[in-house]
Amino acid sequence: MAYAYLTELTWFSILLLVGILVSIIANRIKIPNVLFLILVGMIAGYFKELKFDPTFLAMFATFALIMIIFEGSSKFKPKEISSISPLASKLAFIFLFFSLIALAITIHIIFRSPLTFKAFLVSGLFAALMSGTAPEVTLSLLKNAKNKVVRILEFESILNTPLMVLIPLIILQIYKGQFSFVPTQLLITFLQNIMTGIGTGLVLGMIVFRIMKYTYSELISPLILIAIALITYTLAEYIGGSGILAVTTLGIVHGVMRIKQKETMEKFSSAFTEFLKITVFILLGLIMKVPFRDKFFLINSLILFTVYILIRYLAVNVAFRKTSLTADQKIFMSLNAPKGVAVAVVAFIIASEAVQFTEFTPILNLTFLFILYSIILATVTEKFFSKTIKSSPKSF
Repeated sequence: MAYAYLTELTWFSILLLVGILVSIIANRIKIPNVLFLILVGMIAGYFKELKFDPTFLAMFATFALIMIIFEGSSKFKPKEISSISPLASKLAFIFLFFSLIALAITIHIIFRSPLTFKAFLVSGLFAALMSGTAPEVTLSLLKNAKNKVVRILEFESILNTPLMVLIPLIILQIYKGQFSFVPTQLLITFLQNIMTGIGTGLVLGMIVFRIMKYTYSELISPLILIAIALITYTLAEYIGGSGILAVTTLGIVHGVMRIKQKETMEKFSSAFTEFLKITVFILLGLIMKVPFRDKFFLINSLILFTVYILIRYLAVNVAFRKTSLTADQKIFMSLNAPKGVAVAVVAFIIASEAVQFTEFTPILNLTFLFILYSIILATVTEKFFSKTIKSSPKSF
């Protein structure tokens, strides 16, 4: 038993070391490290002796997501939130609406799925899952460019993550018969989830950060940030709220309030989160099971992804039709819709159900392919549009 434990720890250490080296090389050649880390994980996945417990992977991915959301949301200032949140919210909800309708219908057309209620639930689950963008990828890719276009994308990724986690899980419950499909009941449950999540993050944030305003410990205070983020998530989930939304609210409260030695704690938080990012992207590549031998499925997935990008472009144009966004900026925003840790966390949950419901297997394969496609596209887009975006005005 100890031998198996040491084997897993050894492999984990080697992967982390390789990930750090890859990140250093990527920074030297000025290319985002996200894609390279996933490729490292995918290569490592071919070694049969390299296996991690699914529960550990799900727990670690959730932990990483919590810290990424907390760190990302805490960087937004009140003035930024007031000016950016309306536009980011508008884009997030329009993109969600278009995805649930157009993407779900396209899946049925391309893959010739049966026109049944349960089949539409499966396609709707995938469409809702793809409506989110990964904050950890967006923040990593766009960290060197800070203007309003980039900040909207960053805030959108943080805002749509709770919805992207919540809606697929509700659909999954309906599919399993654990939740009745009654519109009023769904709306009440959805609103309760949102309000409970926001309330939990707000209350805990006000209490803890008010105390930290007057006290500081070089060793303990940074650890309190990690602990309170985890407690906020778990408490919100236990009382029927959105844990991700609770952590988002907690991060915003942390960013607004004055705290002793705040910059010092933020440096620790950033370094710790960077460690989690490196590890979780390698693990994400490790669990990816891409059906490379099924050419028909791959071609259809590429067609579906093309439609998905067109849906994203339509959503961007509708959301920003009354702004002075240029064509290049709209294309840039349309091509930047990467998937990441949050999608992987939901995929873990779906994978546990795939044993009983085999119709989820194609959706899982599509999910992994979309993660790969979207990150490749976002990486290329950031490189191609970097000069244009960096030279863009900070407002429009």
